[in-house]
Amino acid sequence: MIPVFANSAHVFTRERLVLRGGRLTKVALRVRFGLIRHPKHGPVLIDAGYGPRVTQGAGRSAALKLYAALLKPRLDPLQSPLAVLAHYGFDPADVQTIIVTHLHADHVTYLRDFPNARFIIAPEAVRFMANHSHLGNVHHGIFTELLPDDFADRLIDPLGLPQVEAPFGLGQGADLFGDGSILTIPLPGHAPGHLGVCFPHLDPPLLYATDAQWMMQAITQDRVPGFPATPLVFHDRAASQASITRIRAFIDQGGEVLLCHDPAPSRYDFTDQTDG
Repeated sequence: MIPVFANSAHVFTRERLVLRGGRLTKVALRVRFGLIRHPKHGPVLIDAGYGPRVTQGAGRSAALKLYAALLKPRLDPLQSPLAVLAHYGFDPADVQTIIVTHLHADHVTYLRDFPNARFIIAPEAVRFMANHSHLGNVHHGIFTELLPDDFADRLIDPLGLPQVEAPFGLGQGADLFGDGSILTIPLPGHAPGHLGVCFPHLDPPLLYATDAQWMMQAITQDRVPGFPATPLVFHDRAASQASITRIRAFIDQGGEVLLCHDPAPSRYDFTDQTDG
């Protein structure tokens, strides 16, 4: 079970905003989501990327329109969740499980397209959404209008699943299918309930650290950005730093890390030449 990570969109920003001491030139940040083909549970998604529900449609809220106007994501329909699933011969109805690492718009836009999926998500993320829905959510990047109407009825709390020790000091993770193949790892700091996903069976073990940072150099070279990026990158700066310390230790012991937005290519990235 080798995961693939497709790029649903690019968001363009100045490197200095997401990397301390970075250049003033713009970088194209990716917006990855993952797909695992599990032999028993079928296609499993990690998040659901950016899509047209963010950028198009008169029915969008004023807050969502403003969010899209500020970030200006450039969508790649050939690497949408629907297109990537079709590449492997799957329909949206085949997806039974989606790991929702957190509720920011760039991770949830296609969730409505999966009528049979249940959502593995930390309860903290759901509580935060419920308690802050009155704020318009442009700052938080959370928009309930992007979620399925029955979202609350389809949730799985990862803490209710068997907990096992993840490799290289990551701590306890939820064993999603009871076979040790896919673990969700709490990586607090970027957003409430923020999760990473670990694949202990790969060589070396892989940690998809999602939005723990936006560029790998911020972690490996201790170049975490400061103001004005702080409110964008961190929900809780102290928790984020603790997560980064664990991620660095994982790397130092031989683990491999992939981030959602890092512009550098990865050997796990999907292309239209990826084997079906």
